[in-house]
Amino acid sequence: MAACHVGESDAIFFAACLTGFFLCDIIMPNIWTKGSAGAVDARKMKAAAEWFHSQVFRDEAIRPQPVRKTERLPSILRAARSLENKSGQHWKSRDIIFMQQAKLLANYTDDYEYSGRVQCYYPTYQALSDQELRGYFSWRTKLREGELRETSRSFAFLYIYEIINRTGAEDDMEGYRRLLAFRDAYGQIDSAVLPYLNQWIGDYAVYYGLDPELLSGSAQVLFDRSVLAFEQLETLEPERIIQAVKYLAPKWLSRSRFYASHREEMDAVMVPVLRRMSQHYAARCRKTLAEQYFGSPGRYQARPFESAVFCDPLKRRNYEYAVDERCVFRCENGIWSVWKRTVVPGAGMKLETLMKTIDCEMRQAFDYRHPVRSELETKWILRIIREEIQALAAEKRAVEEKKIAIDYTQLTRIRQDAAITQERLIVEEEEFLPQEEAPERTPEPEESADGALAPAERRLLQCLLYGGDTGWVQAEGYLLSVLADGVNEKLYDLFQDSVLDGTPQVIEDYMDDLKEMVGP
Repeated sequence: MAACHVGESDAIFFAACLTGFFLCDIIMPNIWTKGSAGAVDARKMKAAAEWFHSQVFRDEAIRPQPVRKTERLPSILRAARSLENKSGQHWKSRDIIFMQQAKLLANYTDDYEYSGRVQCYYPTYQALSDQELRGYFSWRTKLREGELRETSRSFAFLYIYEIINRTGAEDDMEGYRRLLAFRDAYGQIDSAVLPYLNQWIGDYAVYYGLDPELLSGSAQVLFDRSVLAFEQLETLEPERIIQAVKYLAPKWLSRSRFYASHREEMDAVMVPVLRRMSQHYAARCRKTLAEQYFGSPGRYQARPFESAVFCDPLKRRNYEYAVDERCVFRCENGIWSVWKRTVVPGAGMKLETLMKTIDCEMRQAFDYRHPVRSELETKWILRIIREEIQALAAEKRAVEEKKIAIDYTQLTRIRQDAAITQERLIVEEEEFLPQEEAPERTPEPEESADGALAPAERRLLQCLLYGGDTGWVQAEGYLLSVLADGVNEKLYDLFQDSVLDGTPQVIEDYMDDLKEMVGP
């Protein structure tokens, strides 16, 4: 008996049908209507039929089917398979069966060579064929021995399901560490597991009651802490406020060329703008600045390990877990909820718009060559931004006016002028004295009889103590600074400090003591 492959037989059957219809509709009517001419047509039909039978429809031998080699499963895998078909198991969910099998196979190892690929949503042992099952355990064996290999995504998720259901680890903290290690290692091979795994790692700490500090770097905690900064704008340090802004609205500031070149100036404007906006919302609106921009906290339904095969091994019924004072999970009669401020995509868009508006206004004020278009039209916010920019500009002008510029290139000329002045001051004594009538004195200070202060030094100290005129110093050829240094030097041993400052003026702490030494 002849046979064909399925595809070939269908094509031949279709061709035969078309040929038959052609013979019946065209050739056969000619046989009955054309008399002797029909014999000729009958011969043509016979020749056509013979050609069709020899060229189109030919006998073909049946190809032998490959013999599949059946392999007997190891006894422990057969025991696990028996749980799927055990009497009374038909009413149990696949999650319960998975949990039973996972406990049985927690320490199973295999060395089966498997190179196939598995694509299965919500994979369990029950969903895998015998070969796929052995392939998974061989991969898991290598993983536990430290050899990480790329594999089917279904195998990766199946491994994660085992850990979150409290199998394959000595304690809950060990399971947490295994999840972290698998995320850091396998996430670099297949990043598709990261969104799920990051969420489930947080759920693991919550469900099994681990230290809340483990969640300090989670997206929810970082979001809460950053929003808290907006609730404490009046008391928080500017650096902490800027850090919160960059976390909640990272896009615009990270790519702004103006902010990259004027970071200090823009930071100095952002903080007071946010503080004044906070005051405005607190005084005139029902919602605070944080609520206006990031919503109000509320209670939401929660489900630990959502989108995973999770069997609830602890059977939580009444339980509470506080991530921090702003995020609290609660389980009441097996129903989970969480009090938090929701982290939603685009939560920082209003803040991004505000940052772009501040950037736009500052570019105009600084006459920056690359302007941008502002999207914020709220007049009172624009007024606050512009006033703070003007205040910054006024502060910068005041600082510039106070700056003392030192031209070091003029030091040589200054030294030369000082030398000339010194030569003019140091002259021969006889040039200043009349030939016979002028009293004899020298410009150098002389010591008094008691060996303390020279007369000129004592006179200067009297003037400074009692408000006298010091114009005589220059008139008589003395230098005020030289006399003041002499006073300080000669009285240093007595006071262990300078009694005159650089003005010179008497230092107030020594005023009474000096008046006792030097009368008016």
